[in-house]
Amino acid sequence: MRKQWKRRRWLYVFLSMLFVLGSQTVLAQEFPTKPITLIVPYGPGGSFDLIGRAFTSVAVDYLKQPIIFQLKPGGGGAIGTELVAKAAPDGYTLLLAGPGPTCTLPAIEGISKGPNDFIAICRINKIAGLVMVRTDSPFKTFKGVLDYAKANPGKLTYGNAGTWGPSDLPWRLVKMETGIVTRDIPHDGGGPCLMALLGGHIQVSILLPTQSLPQIKAGKLRALATLDSKRDPEVPDVPTLLELGVKVVSYSWKGFAAPKGTPRPIIEKLAMAFNKMSKDKSVLSMIKQLGDELEYLGPEEFAKVWREEYEALKELGKTIKK
Repeated sequence: MRKQWKRRRWLYVFLSMLFVLGSQTVLAQEFPTKPITLIVPYGPGGSFDLIGRAFTSVAVDYLKQPIIFQLKPGGGGAIGTELVAKAAPDGYTLLLAGPGPTCTLPAIEGISKGPNDFIAICRINKIAGLVMVRTDSPFKTFKGVLDYAKANPGKLTYGNAGTWGPSDLPWRLVKMETGIVTRDIPHDGGGPCLMALLGGHIQVSILLPTQSLPQIKAGKLRALATLDSKRDPEVPDVPTLLELGVKVVSYSWKGFAAPKGTPRPIIEKLAMAFNKMSKDKSVLSMIKQLGDELEYLGPEEFAKVWREEYEALKELGKTIKK
């Protein structure tokens, strides 16, 4: 009697699993049946804003439904990030994720949401920032910036795109390496930070090529160094920090993520659609004009590198906050 009950119990479990998997497959086949909302956790005019709009402009061609673009800046990206983490796990609310609010903030400060709270859909790029000043700045080289900061502790104004974001963390590392002290001013995204630099409200910033190259070409900004391990072909005369004796290499990235619990078939369908979008001629043209490049990673690869960066930042946080 007991053996029969065990067999029936396992049969019920097996049939339940088949029902769930079958339901998820049907759900994914029908998905999406309404517009999808993409939350960008930064302000207007920054690289997240610009690249997000490039993808959403063609989304209806690949998903048969539009992606509605929403900017939710604040808290270094934490406000928009937490909003998505708490959303229904049905694929209809997505995050344009970046390392600041989804790696650095949760790993070092214990705020915002990280890889434990999301399912990775895909990563679409990886890019290094440029140390920027206005063209009328007295700083002609990065060494000039360091010399001034050392001679005038706390007087150099540095603007970042959000606390612990892709322009804040590397500058903290620069300060650790060089011993300089600066007055750091956070902004709600790269766009507001760019406007502050152009307006003369800050003296130096690290900006991504997506937003800074057009300003360089227009003669409004000058790049002093790149955070990449090699020179940027768009500005080949600009040295790396490594070449200048500062041992700092730092990258930013962008990727799409969904709330934890989103069915796997939906994740795979979204990943496939974003992969096709990353090869769309219109998207590629817009991205090229922004001075960026796409580098697609699927769900498993993205989840792996996201997790590795998160864990590495936990270790770094033990040192950098001392």
